[in-house]
Amino acid sequence: MISDCSLATTVVDICSFRKNGEPVAPALTQEMNTQADIIRRFHIALPQVREWMDQFLDAHADRARPVSALGFARLSACFPRELLDRAKIVSVERVPFPPVEKFGLPEFAPMQQMAFDGITFKDTFFLQKGRASEALHFHELIHVVQWSRLGVDNFLLAYALGLFSVGYDQSPLEQMAYALQRNFELGTLPQDLVHVIEQRTDSIWSQVAPIVQAHSGGA
Repeated sequence: MISDCSLATTVVDICSFRKNGEPVAPALTQEMNTQADIIRRFHIALPQVREWMDQFLDAHADRARPVSALGFARLSACFPRELLDRAKIVSVERVPFPPVEKFGLPEFAPMQQMAFDGITFKDTFFLQKGRASEALHFHELIHVVQWSRLGVDNFLLAYALGLFSVGYDQSPLEQMAYALQRNFELGTLPQDLVHVIEQRTDSIWSQVAPIVQAHSGGA
């Protein structure tokens, strides 16, 4: 979940100053302008990101296996069979990340150099070979539910804004997945897990949406 130092804090503070007729601090103005520029460029890049992702998924479709075929008993106890049948996994030598610099988003280029254990695109996740623990599959299934709940564009916007505003470790969608993964490992998961994920995802989007709307005029 997003803390008091949330993605929305800067926007709320600046909008409050403007409504009250008070001057906005130059540093906040610069941050607002930078955030607005990134959101604008991200909207422009969305069709390219979607196309890259769809082509990548198509190129690996013949290697994708449903999670339900892996025989993880604890996952079957956590998620409905329909989700485990729909969600797919592909084992890869190196976990991919979209070529964001080509899409006019150089701020996210350092992510391409990070060594990830896994990444999820829509209902398919790609795992580093040799990193196939049940807990890692659980983590990526959290993202599958997030993608499904938000839809492609809103997930990408929420994830990107989290990366830009607070970094990978504090990114709200990742924080949720890691927190629930710890619950999974400790055997302390909440009841009705998918519903909990959906509620928490809705809460994140409720804070992201006003920021997106403030800078782009749409959700």
